[in-house]
Amino acid sequence: MAKTFELEIIASDHPFFKGQCEMLIFPGIDGEHGILAKHESMVTCLNAGELRFLVDGEWHYAAVSAGFVEITSDYVVLLADTVEKPEEIDINRANEAKRRAQERLRQKQSIMEYYHTQAALNRAMSRLKVTNRHM
Repeated sequence: MAKTFELEIIASDHPFFKGQCEMLIFPGIDGEHGILAKHESMVTCLNAGELRFLVDGEWHYAAVSAGFVEITSDYVVLLADTVEKPEEIDINRANEAKRRAQERLRQKQSIMEYYHTQAALNRAMSRLKVTNRHM
């Protein structure tokens, strides 16, 4: 049996997963991070994108938004605003959010509004990417 660590994934409104995990791959601000058992301890930021984790030899996928990840040698806690399985994502709603964000980017905005719009577009795009890849 592969070496495992305890993984806890928590969305802002509900616990998503808790159990033994063999490998975790998540989007960070500087690219994807891969975590195995006995990983060096650290705390890092989570970006919107695709989350993958290996449990009993089977990969599980989810779309995540911004958050934080705390890693120790035998325990990982991932906290995110939202965590959604591909089958839970409303594709029409995600496409509409993408369209709205793209339209707002074409308009004159303050720097803060631009960053909020860019974040909304990133969330919509990551949700669509996960559904297209795993549905």
